[in-house]
Amino acid sequence: MMALSSALLMRSRSALSSSIKRGFSTPPPPPPPPPPPPPPPDGYARADALALPVGLVAGLFGSVVGVGGGVLIVPALTSCQGVAQKVVSGTSLVAVLATSAISTTQYVRTDAVDVPAAAIVAATAVLSAPAGARATTVLSQSALKKCLGAFLCAAAPLVPAKHYWFRQKSQGEGGAAEQRQPMDASRVALLAATGGIAGFASGLLGIGGGTVVSPVLALFTDLPQVSAVATSLAAMFVPSAVALATHHQLGNVRPRMGAVLAVGTAAGAFVGARCAINAPDGALEGAFGGGMAFLGLRTLLKS
Repeated sequence: MMALSSALLMRSRSALSSSIKRGFSTPPPPPPPPPPPPPPPDGYARADALALPVGLVAGLFGSVVGVGGGVLIVPALTSCQGVAQKVVSGTSLVAVLATSAISTTQYVRTDAVDVPAAAIVAATAVLSAPAGARATTVLSQSALKKCLGAFLCAAAPLVPAKHYWFRQKSQGEGGAAEQRQPMDASRVALLAATGGIAGFASGLLGIGGGTVVSPVLALFTDLPQVSAVATSLAAMFVPSAVALATHHQLGNVRPRMGAVLAVGTAAGAFVGARCAINAPDGALEGAFGGGMAFLGLRTLLKS
């Protein structure tokens, strides 16, 4: 009996000791956390890689329909995740300035530029372009995208409309020699207001401003198509340079991307100016305007 009691006591003590040890023992370590997801691709690296093909397309179609490449460059490159629109706006002006310089030089040699009209547009655009560039530091990324999308949607109908206005004008003139209008007060006011709007848009959005200036010249002046395009390019050269300098001071310019864009747009414009594209009258302008509207709506939806 004593032996049985001792055995039970020893067993109970052993069980108690085991339970105490289990109570104070360290719990097993938790399973290791899952590895973090890979970092997203660098948006600026992707934008740098796209700069050349985007510049080629912008220069090619822009030269064919008479619209600056910035309206394609900016929405295309800002679609890269993580890329600030103000940087693309500033960098795009490198390409705008390069192609404007080449085209303006050619037009000046043929006396296609209405110098007084270009000077008035440039005078007000030079004042408003830096303000547009500085506005990129105040507006948020979402607000800048909304501005870009709204501008593209509003300007898209002007591309085919401009072609129609010029065609109607040439038919009305019946081949008569060009006679430029005198510079009266109403024309000065119109050109000055146009320059102010185009300059601000150039600095804010990184476009050349020809999308604004050229349709106004087509609708409200007697300039033929070549002179209107030449005058808008010449008028926006200095304002684009001022806007680019302001963006550079603000740190909004990537020199390498800008150089690649300039090479691409220059090459595209060279090819576009020399290619005989067999397309119905107005088809390219309509397609380009439709593309602008699509990019504008896409930018608005993603802003």
